[in-house]
Amino acid sequence: MNRVVLTFVLAAVCGPVVSAQQALRPRAEVVAAINSAFRASWAAEKVTRAAPATDTEFLRRLYLDLAGRIPAVSEVRQFRADDSDDRRERVVEELLDSPASVRHFTTVWRNALLPQAASQPQFRGLIPGFEAWLWKHLSEGSRYNTIVRDIITADLNLTNANALASTTSPDAFFVVRELKPESLAAGTARAFLGVRLDCAQCHDHPFDKWSQKQFWNMAAFYSGFSRPEDTEDDPATMMAVVEDQESRSIKVPSTGETVPAVFLTGIKPDWSESDSRSPRDVLADWIVSDENPYFAKMAVNRMWAAFFGRGIVDPVDDFSEANPPAHPKVLNILADDFVASGYDMQRLVRIIAATEVYQLSSHQSHASQEDPSHFARAALRGLTPEQLFDSLAEAIGFYQPFRADNPFVIDTDSPRARFLELFRNSAESPLDRETTILQALAMMNGQFVGNATDLERSRTLRAVVEFPKMTDEQKLETLFFATLSREPSAAERERFEKYLKTGGATGKKNEALADIFWVLLNTSEFLLNH
Repeated sequence: MNRVVLTFVLAAVCGPVVSAQQALRPRAEVVAAINSAFRASWAAEKVTRAAPATDTEFLRRLYLDLAGRIPAVSEVRQFRADDSDDRRERVVEELLDSPASVRHFTTVWRNALLPQAASQPQFRGLIPGFEAWLWKHLSEGSRYNTIVRDIITADLNLTNANALASTTSPDAFFVVRELKPESLAAGTARAFLGVRLDCAQCHDHPFDKWSQKQFWNMAAFYSGFSRPEDTEDDPATMMAVVEDQESRSIKVPSTGETVPAVFLTGIKPDWSESDSRSPRDVLADWIVSDENPYFAKMAVNRMWAAFFGRGIVDPVDDFSEANPPAHPKVLNILADDFVASGYDMQRLVRIIAATEVYQLSSHQSHASQEDPSHFARAALRGLTPEQLFDSLAEAIGFYQPFRADNPFVIDTDSPRARFLELFRNSAESPLDRETTILQALAMMNGQFVGNATDLERSRTLRAVVEFPKMTDEQKLETLFFATLSREPSAAERERFEKYLKTGGATGKKNEALADIFWVLLNTSEFLLNH
């Protein structure tokens, strides 16, 4: 079937399709279109948007979303001293050009593509190799479609378990799904298309349009993987798997029917004799095609969720007729531009960060802002374990050598590894993350935070205490910059300066400073992205 006909069929099934030939508009024009769409939506729904975020609110949020940590005191002071009109845009550029941004988005995409690695301990050893592979792609500026194609068509190393765990490759995407065609089909559809096929594996989907046959049509693209029958239920024999790259059909276990590999849109691949591509190659070509009605929308929706805590389609991987997008025009604008840009992820980040909706305050000023689907104020988002530890490390002056190097070596006994394990959270959305009692106790009484607020061990505290000629007001301001990235309010300043003057519980000013530092590290303002 030619491309024109394919485009027509996809449009009939799934709505408008992006043209691969459309011109790339200036970023400012795309941002203006998004702003206009939200203003129209707010007016129609009688929603009053929140006030714009202050510079310091924006700076902290941006560092967490682009670098995975709060800004350093010096970075806060530098930004506050900059009175240029384009200071926000220039910070975006600086962060996108930093190793911290590569590391942060490596974590974002690893969590999205390998959710099993966080929830199932037996797969944790696969994380370094997959992250190193992602790091390489992101540091080189690879486009999103290239990354996805390379995952689906990976030249798998299935001969040695130890080599697989230590190799820089995307093989973990297959291994966490145990190389089972049904798991790979469901995982591929969910990760790259936002389609939840899982419920159609044993019967037609009860709440969506997908049939059981369509599920197995998708699984047939991965049908070449097989292992000896007597080892099929033993994960330890993963390396016994072989792949027949000519396999194009699969038997449905519950019916015994053999079904061919067919795309979710119902289009059958053209298996011409001159075509030397494997089924996985053919599937990858269709998935990353400019005409695929799901691919670009799913990608921009996932990135939007990374910046807002929820997608325009929410849950982020549930594109269905029963779950329409909250702002379809915005989703289309973003997806169209993403395709026209050649799937440039950094351009997508620049556009999102420049929108009015991203730069709103998190302070609710009107009842109409309560519904998060309006995006009428910034949501309060729980920090990921990585963001929390790295922000703590920045605030207290804890040296982390990985900030400038390739960090992908698991040390289960390091402070960071122990912290990530304790604060591991299974909540699907950052809006749903809750602190457990153990986590709260670790923040209040744990060794890491205890050392951070100890005058003998804390680099930040020691620097503040020992800095010559620094006034109490300046010391207090520095602790606020180090933790909350802002100045203390008038009420906070009055209260804490009085506490410093009296020396707190012990009558010693330096210990009172340590008490204030501990309090700031344990505030909800520090523990949330807002």
